[in-house]
Amino acid sequence: MMWLLSAVALGQDLGECPTDDPWLEGTEYLRALSLDLRGTIPSVEEYELLVDGELPESIFEDWLVSDAFADQVVRHHRDLLWPNVTDIRLMSNRQRLTYEDGLYYRYLAAPHYRGGPVHCGDFEATWDDDGELITTVDEDGYTREGWVELTPYWSDTEIKVCAFAAQEAEISPLGTDCQTYDSRYDQYCGCGPELAWCDTFSLGHNGSNPNPPVAASIAGDVEQRVAHMVTEDWSYLELLTGRTAYLNGPLTHFYRYQLRLPAHVRFNEVPVEESDLPDLDFLDEDTWVPVELGPEQSGILTSTLYLMKFQTRRGRTNRFYNAFLCQPFQAPPDGIASLENEDVSLDLTQRDGCNYCHAVMEPAGAHWARWPEYGAGYLDPDAFPTLDEDCEWCALSGESCSEECEAYYVVDPLSSEEDPYIGMLQGYEFLELRHWDNAETGPAWLVAKTVEDGRLPRCVARTTAEWLLGREVTDEVWVDELAATFSTSDFRYSELVKAIVTSDNYRRVE
Repeated sequence: MMWLLSAVALGQDLGECPTDDPWLEGTEYLRALSLDLRGTIPSVEEYELLVDGELPESIFEDWLVSDAFADQVVRHHRDLLWPNVTDIRLMSNRQRLTYEDGLYYRYLAAPHYRGGPVHCGDFEATWDDDGELITTVDEDGYTREGWVELTPYWSDTEIKVCAFAAQEAEISPLGTDCQTYDSRYDQYCGCGPELAWCDTFSLGHNGSNPNPPVAASIAGDVEQRVAHMVTEDWSYLELLTGRTAYLNGPLTHFYRYQLRLPAHVRFNEVPVEESDLPDLDFLDEDTWVPVELGPEQSGILTSTLYLMKFQTRRGRTNRFYNAFLCQPFQAPPDGIASLENEDVSLDLTQRDGCNYCHAVMEPAGAHWARWPEYGAGYLDPDAFPTLDEDCEWCALSGESCSEECEAYYVVDPLSSEEDPYIGMLQGYEFLELRHWDNAETGPAWLVAKTVEDGRLPRCVARTTAEWLLGREVTDEVWVDELAATFSTSDFRYSELVKAIVTSDNYRRVE
């Protein structure tokens, strides 16, 4: 019956086809607006608000700050940011819980205390007078302890967990901090209270990432930022330079308990001070709390999602230039000339064939110099100086360098070209002195420069128009007009969208 109701509301003769008019009039215009801005058709009551077949702006102005419109804008930004990070493992495999024969255990840690990747025995765990787990040796030569019952952080139901994995000590008798990556080989380190330091692979999630709630929440933080930009009618620049992030239960749990147990992405520090983490349980997946981050942050461009999804400075730069400047890095139309220089430089801004793009990309990428590659934490200058004398000394002396030096500094040069940068943060390598400001000011300065020269507002105007029109925009004068409207409105996204949907270009069907 819905088709009949819609036809009656449109005043359409059921025996006739609609006219092929290239201009959206009242009822058609209202329907198009509702579908684009809310993802749904108008109600009969909304059709009745038309005045002489024309659409009062008051009908859709409230839509521009509605949750429905925010959902549409979030979907549009998914196309810009590619927010799926479920292919990135957040924690060491040794913190993975496996479920077998009714028991939860750490499969990869088991060989260190059982002699093989096997679970404990199917009996209740006991301890001797010294607090040591009592074990038995089975016929296959494996050492087996018993199990304990507990309620894990991800459930309200008690489960049986092998006692080695259920240990709660923060510091082991061997002096290991059990909440860090170093705990992976210490048999006295377990998963902590309520198994807080281990992941939820045992829940039967599929895919390479065993902790979908956390991965989804990392993306959800950015989607919350986009949604609030719409519903609160904030400046679009807040999305790219603001300091407000959003945490739910899984993300809060990850930051509080699992951050120092990395796998494919390393966090050198908590992005939110532990004292500022909200009081949420892991199961509070749909509760989002705003938190203020440090002054070094630059909106979604330094969010955990963005840093994880685009793990190199070049990748981060490339996505920003594509999504927000409409300037893809690509070879010239006639291709790259043949490379005849046999002395290939490690500095891509000087290498034949590469410098076409990298003369721009490398200085721009320096804005992320203090966000390490394959990492999602900020390298604070107080803890990570541009030149670290200890890292320089170990690299030049041949002594073993610390884990931090190896991870973040130039200590293993491939050629003499790198010698001037030994002991420096990797993000400064081959960086000209005139571009050091880029590294010190971060992505917020890149946003400011591209706002000033007009590239960012013009690109946002273009991509938004193409999203709403569903086709490529070739009217460059109109794009300039939209960019001007966007800029003079203090970058309010609602004003940009309003300018688009009330334009002749939108109402003209092509």
